[in-house]
Amino acid sequence: MTPREAAATLRAARVEGRTLEPFTDEHPDLDEAWGYAVQQVDLAERLRAGERRVGAKLGLTSEAKQQRMGVRRPVVGFLTDAMRLPEGRLDVGRWVQPRVEPEVAFLTSRRIDRALGPTELPSYVAGVAVAAEVLDSRWTGYRFRLADVLADATSAAGFVLGSGVHDLATVGDLAALRGEVRVDGQVVERATGAAVLGDPLRALVLLSEHLAAHGEALPAGSWVLAGALTDAVPLVAGRRYELELEALGTIRLDAR
Repeated sequence: MTPREAAATLRAARVEGRTLEPFTDEHPDLDEAWGYAVQQVDLAERLRAGERRVGAKLGLTSEAKQQRMGVRRPVVGFLTDAMRLPEGRLDVGRWVQPRVEPEVAFLTSRRIDRALGPTELPSYVAGVAVAAEVLDSRWTGYRFRLADVLADATSAAGFVLGSGVHDLATVGDLAALRGEVRVDGQVVERATGAAVLGDPLRALVLLSEHLAAHGEALPAGSWVLAGALTDAVPLVAGRRYELELEALGTIRLDAR
């Protein structure tokens, strides 16, 4: 299966609102490079259709989540303007098996086109915000291997940004940030920023290494989702969701 064939299959499934069995069930030799190649074909098709790339996202940045999903390393995906969603009413009927998770979002201040060291990171961050990522895997029951999830744009379906963008220096220790997800007022998930690679800022290091290895760049003014603090929570019509990150704010979503 070529990357172009795989991208076309995934695109058709997305449009038709159906899920698939993982490509790796029939083609176990598919690898990380192949998965990213499919992702690049998908992104190119979206851009040709008029979407704009507005950032990047990381996934599976929690060791616990890697174990649950059976993928042993973080993954990198893309964000486009068509994926950005407003806070408030959320039409979950557009997706097949939607889930939501809280994330730290970075607004970049400089072009990232090389591997960055930890001490350089603050100068590349224009601001920090709370974000909610909506996932909708093409793989039935979220069962996949590394090549599958990469080909499927890391399950990315949409993202919501909080209304406030904060200065990194005033937020404090991102690893110590407390976060929680509430459904109809009841807490269903809790975690701290340390769940994301030990410190969400390390997501920028990983992203920069990925960009350098693939000869890519991310311009200033891009958004970067660092990865989920908690497990993803199913989005169910009729329920109200609140995703809160201490010092960054709360995102409220009414699923309809």
